[in-house]
Amino acid sequence: MKKTILALSFALFTLIGCTDNNVTNDIYLIPKNYEGYVYAFYNVKGAPEVKREGHHEVYTVNDKGYYTTSTFDMDYGTITNQYYYVNKNGKRTKINKECVREIGNGSVEYDRGSSKKIKINYTGIEITKEVCGQEFMQSSDSINHDDLDPLLAEVVQKYYEVNIHKGGLK
Repeated sequence: MKKTILALSFALFTLIGCTDNNVTNDIYLIPKNYEGYVYAFYNVKGAPEVKREGHHEVYTVNDKGYYTTSTFDMDYGTITNQYYYVNKNGKRTKINKECVREIGNGSVEYDRGSSKKIKINYTGIEITKEVCGQEFMQSSDSINHDDLDPLLAEVVQKYYEVNIHKGGLK
């Protein structure tokens, strides 16, 4: 009997504990007419914390296709994100979900010697206007490092004043 109560208590605790944080609830505000890869970079020293609107975290993407935050890491779970194009006046226009493809998460670490490591976590999506649909959403393409690496170099230069070249720090 004690084992049954203990097992039920554990199951209930697990269920309650898992229901709150198993969704992403992010809002991406993307410059009007942007098409291509979009990244959110986390754990960036000196970048602002993620802003919130109710239960949603809000990412205002720049015209180069990325957002930086000092927040350590992204939320994990069922993706419940919303994507909007935003004009210069702040007016939001919802992006069709079939025009958005999740491309995964990752992290990169640059060793500056001793205890001065730079670790940046990231996640990304791809936005299209031409090939929207289930096939695009479910394609198996992942992070495009030819696109990602120059953006990471820009972020590290801006926030850490360190230059990156192929293979590491300069």
